[in-house]
This record gives sequence, C-alpha cells and structure tokens, in this order.
Amino acid sequence: MGLPHKTIKMMVWVDVDEGISKMVRQLNQIRGVRTYSSCQGSIGEGGPHPYRAYVQCSWETLDILKALKLAYDVRPQGSGYWGYVHPLNTVGQPDGDVS
Repeated sequence: MGLPHKTIKMMVWVDVDEGISKMVRQLNQIRGVRTYSSCQGSIGEGGPHPYRAYVQCSWETLDILKALKLAYDVRPQGSGYWGYVHPLNTVGQPDGDVS
C-alpha cells in the first residue's frame, strides 16, 4: 500500500546545530538515507545529564545500514530501518564534527 498521491524528494533548508551540521550534510548525500532530526549533544557543556550528538534517520536497505556502521555508531530502532546515528568520535567529546 503506497501513499495516496505521487511524491517527489525535495531538498529543504533547516536549522541544524553547528556541531553536527557536517554529519547531517554527509548523511543526506547518501542515496537511500533520509534524516529527520539531529542535535550536537551536550557532552562537555556541563549539566546533570549530558548526551551524545545524534542524527535520527532512516535507510532503505540493510546494505545501507551495513555501510553506515562502517563510518558511524548506528543504533537501529523498531523495524531496523531507522534509528539514531552517532559520530564515532563523540564519546566524551562535545561536538559531532566528523571531519
């Protein structure tokens, strides 16, 4: 069962935390990956509950998931076709710059 109307993919402009923006751009350049939300995290900013940088996204195939796991710390959710993607270098670091 598909959508009731034909759809097209369209690039739109959104506000993204500067510390994760490079990773969001990289993920959006991968065919079959779509990003939904992101945050540069709060590790190193103080506060009682710091959290890692992440991008919430989906991928069309398990082969794409396999490729994502080579470059990122991927935490699949639900059906395994979406989840939270973390930069590999953010454990203990404040930003998600993956350059």
